[in-house]
Amino acid sequence: MNKIILEKLIYKNYLKTALTSILFIEIVLIIIYFVANQNIVNTSINFILDDIKKSIYTNVDNITSLTEHRFEDIENLGRILQNEHQNFFKYNFKIKNPKNLVFKYAKNGMYYKLNDNGGSSVVVSKNTKITEEVESRLINSELFDDTFKSIVNNDEIIISAYFNSYDNTVRYYPFIKDIYNTFPSDIKMEDYDFYTKANLKNNPKKEVLWTDIYLDPAGQGWMLSVITPIYNNNFLEGVTGIDLTVDSIIDNFLNFKLPYNGSSFLIDKNGKIIAMSKEIENILNIKNNVKSKYPKNQKIEKTIYNNKEKSLLEYPNENFVNKLKNIVKDLDYSHEVIINDKKHLLFSEKIEKTSWYLISLIDENQVLSKVRNFEDYNKKLGYIIILLIVMFYIGFFLYLYLKAKSFVVTINTPILKIIEMTKSLGSNKNYEKLESCGIVELDTLSDNFNNLANELEERTNKLIESETRRISNEKLANTDALTNVFNRRYLEDFFASYIKILKREKKEFALLIVDIDDFKKINDSFGHDVGDFILKRLVNIIKDIIRENDIVVRLGGDEFVILLPNSNIQNARIIGSKIIDIINTTNKLEKEFKFSISIGVSEYLKSDFNIETILKRADKSLYKAKDSGKNCIK
Repeated sequence: MNKIILEKLIYKNYLKTALTSILFIEIVLIIIYFVANQNIVNTSINFILDDIKKSIYTNVDNITSLTEHRFEDIENLGRILQNEHQNFFKYNFKIKNPKNLVFKYAKNGMYYKLNDNGGSSVVVSKNTKITEEVESRLINSELFDDTFKSIVNNDEIIISAYFNSYDNTVRYYPFIKDIYNTFPSDIKMEDYDFYTKANLKNNPKKEVLWTDIYLDPAGQGWMLSVITPIYNNNFLEGVTGIDLTVDSIIDNFLNFKLPYNGSSFLIDKNGKIIAMSKEIENILNIKNNVKSKYPKNQKIEKTIYNNKEKSLLEYPNENFVNKLKNIVKDLDYSHEVIINDKKHLLFSEKIEKTSWYLISLIDENQVLSKVRNFEDYNKKLGYIIILLIVMFYIGFFLYLYLKAKSFVVTINTPILKIIEMTKSLGSNKNYEKLESCGIVELDTLSDNFNNLANELEERTNKLIESETRRISNEKLANTDALTNVFNRRYLEDFFASYIKILKREKKEFALLIVDIDDFKKINDSFGHDVGDFILKRLVNIIKDIIRENDIVVRLGGDEFVILLPNSNIQNARIIGSKIIDIINTTNKLEKEFKFSISIGVSEYLKSDFNIETILKRADKSLYKAKDSGKNCIK
């Protein structure tokens, strides 16, 4: 290739090409600007729509996650009530010297609690004979009220908690004055689905369940409940429930703000409306019957579902309905839908606990209004810019003709400086090798960049190798070699930092100490290989049960600590019980190498300033478990 220095190249081609190129540039710039302006508008529209989709999905996903967590919390409350009430019947708890309890017969024959002593209201069907046993249970079940009060008063979406017994007794919190006027005088629990759904036939696993939306017999309007059966051995003593009204769901889960005045609604898997904001009612031009109230003077003698509400799958808009069908079938769908001649963006997320779908709509005109204004502004600006470009190039041509020599010096000086600079600088990895272009100065610059790229690659490889060794050494220092969980050194380092978070943000924290029962005998009888096998098996069982952010630490020997951030001691006991149950189930299937564990529990207190104080309390609980016969949690 014949090479030429830049100075000669400029002088050689200037007079021949300057006039033609300037005229050509002006015409091309005019065309490019208008094409580019339209491309910018189209790109801006696509960018904004993509950004809106990401933003909406983030908002919808956040509220869905929040809803899932809230429903999970309410389910856990149901499990707590189930455990408490079953223990009440199992151990026959009694209140000593009950005070402020007055029961009497109403005019309609129902037996009820007359006075509000800060707890629940109580009423018994007129067909139930008030025996000494019934009277005793009405008094002793006042023990339920503290938990009822705590659940209802500390959660804004829970409006009531109740216990309905097999002999048609209702214990309902908060207190309802003259409760005998609320229910039918001959109330039968088996007439209500929320009671029969919990029995052994419909709920053989005796699990916590969610009801469909129904009309509350206690006059709170449309609601859904978490219900849990209460068994004494295999006898169904009754059903305990926690109520959420549809209005509370709207207030807490649908009134979140979306960009561009978006709004949301909830539907079930059949397309029926669970809850709907006022804005959605206006968009779809329908009325949400779920929000209507039942006349308070009419007693509800059986479960009444919201059959008035038509499925949105029957909505007279095929495009909208097809998208809803894809949503409830968990299929892909496009995000654009036209409703009443207006284009909307549609987003959805599924609430797994209840198989509901949270759907949000945003008017596309509101999203793109600023882009359209921007498009008009750019057109006006374009005409001005074109005029300035023409004027600029006329003056520039005259200036360039007079300053040609100065221009050569101007362009050569920085290029030569860059060449000198690149000789002493490092290079960057993944540089493509620069090709020779035929200009001496630029070819020299290319060669220097190629050299720098090679140097950068060598330095980067050395840095990666050094950093890999450092990370590997740090991990080995904090990890137990046998079980591959964290060791005590990590525990102390972790908690020294984490306790500052606990103090500052007032978070909950609990831990479990897990100790294998008679581990020395296992090692003596079967050898240390079997002992190591059991240690690894225990760790695998623990990891399968705890959450992803929970931490397992080996203190030493056969003793482990499970750290549970954002958990209290009650949740820790539940996790510990699950671990013991899994091990006991495994032992039944395992013919050899059986083992059991004992667990001690403790939680962080405001007075704690290090991990040792929490461990000591857990250790005391562990000793109690050992003294209680092992294979248990204390």
